[in-house]
Amino acid sequence: MTDQIQQRIDQLKEELQVDFIALALSTLNEMTKVRMIRWKYVSGNTNQQYQRIRLQVGKGIGGIVWRTGRAYQATNLQKQPGKLVELPITRMEKLETIAAFPALKRGEVKGVLLIGYRKTTIINDDFLAVAQGKTDEIAVYL
Repeated sequence: MTDQIQQRIDQLKEELQVDFIALALSTLNEMTKVRMIRWKYVSGNTNQQYQRIRLQVGKGIGGIVWRTGRAYQATNLQKQPGKLVELPITRMEKLETIAAFPALKRGEVKGVLLIGYRKTTIINDDFLAVAQGKTDEIAVYL
């Protein structure tokens, strides 16, 4: 299943014509009951630093989308130092424009799909709808 998900992420990068795409998944620490979110499947990365990112629900792009269950979008990120601290993957991958979508299964967030561009890009509603549809397709694997 792991290989299938990575292959699908690689395909989505090409289909959506984005510079970067990643799927975050979470694990629950049984002792502390703290949910930890990590970028598990990635395509278009320029380095391996994303592997060090550990987010809690409500923190970072993955954590915000996980908590709210709603899409998140931002642009001109490299000109916003506060956002770069708050959203570490945008700093590490030098992303200018991002959109992130919850992967829902039976109404529960099972993952977060992040798409990004390294140049400022206008993302229209049609593209957002297509990307959300692709996220729904990924949710089948989760």
